[in-house]
Amino acid sequence: MSNKILIIGSTGTLGSKLLNFCLKNNISIFALTSFKNKKKLLLQKHKSNSKFSFNLSNLTEKEKFIFFLKKNKFKLVYFLDYGSYSLIYLDILIKNNKNCIFAIANKEMIIAGGHYLRKSINSSKNKLFPLDSEHYSLINHNFNNSNISKIFITASGGPFYFFKNINLSSVNLNEVLNHPKWKMGINNTIDSSNFVNKFLEIFELSIIFDISLNKIDFLVSREAFIHSVIVYKDNTIGINCFKNDMLISLVKPLSDIFNVKIKSNSLKQVFNKKNFELNKFNDKRFKINKYLKVMKTLSHKNQIEFMLLNNRAHKLYLNNKIKYNHIVDFIFNNLSLNNEKFDLSSFKKIINYIEHQTKKYENL
Repeated sequence: MSNKILIIGSTGTLGSKLLNFCLKNNISIFALTSFKNKKKLLLQKHKSNSKFSFNLSNLTEKEKFIFFLKKNKFKLVYFLDYGSYSLIYLDILIKNNKNCIFAIANKEMIIAGGHYLRKSINSSKNKLFPLDSEHYSLINHNFNNSNISKIFITASGGPFYFFKNINLSSVNLNEVLNHPKWKMGINNTIDSSNFVNKFLEIFELSIIFDISLNKIDFLVSREAFIHSVIVYKDNTIGINCFKNDMLISLVKPLSDIFNVKIKSNSLKQVFNKKNFELNKFNDKRFKINKYLKVMKTLSHKNQIEFMLLNNRAHKLYLNNKIKYNHIVDFIFNNLSLNNEKFDLSSFKKIINYIEHQTKKYENL
């Protein structure tokens, strides 16, 4: 059996962190990809002695990569990139592999693929492994849609939630991007500041674990030590905690193949009472508050549209075309909540729909 490891999106923050860990632990990476950062990709390839690398913003290299996927089998594939187009690569990998772990941090890919993504991976005898901390915190628990009353994921509160005197109608970009806990890309940081990321993660949770949207909600955990809470129908409650370090979830798939682990001081954090403080989200300053009920009615098509409209809103906001506090209203004002049906029964059809909607939203 092949132990080949492929990292799609190796030059980003998560990819760099993962690759450094692999280098320190003498774990060979078979192939790496980036989208635009060709210089960093070549440095990574040289440093890690990877046999192959592909710069996927180049059409010729993308075609070579597709051919490469068809000719090789893998034990572990990381999707640490951004965007739903990677469904094309996943489709090839599913058809060509068995007993392969697909470790996914790409939110757009999971939301775009929907329940079809989960079913396709499972039916092909491969494994879906979620890397986002909220979803990773749930993987060791025996729950399903019928034995739970509620699942909560948590948010840190971002730069504004715990500062009640801030008027969100007058914040500037530097304030929006000033996350108190960690550094992320611009888009993720904007989503964290206005809680849109929680909607996206709720969609993901519903897809990955096949849980109804109306059973999923979120709480605010300032210390970001609690990642999820499960309320079972037998009245027991599971609180899932670990140190907020993405390396923990990144290394877990490797630990199933190699004898590796990372040191963590999570146990010390158990004795810090502040880590267990939870807040119910009830801040009406955030526009997301008035759409909480609507969110739980969104179909797969609606979830894709939500994601694409959010991306469009980012561009408009960053180009001073809309104000920060209008981002969420922009999404829901343009979201089509009719019952018009679209065939989203294959990855190719999903990509076609996304391309159609993306072009449509460019006129907004």
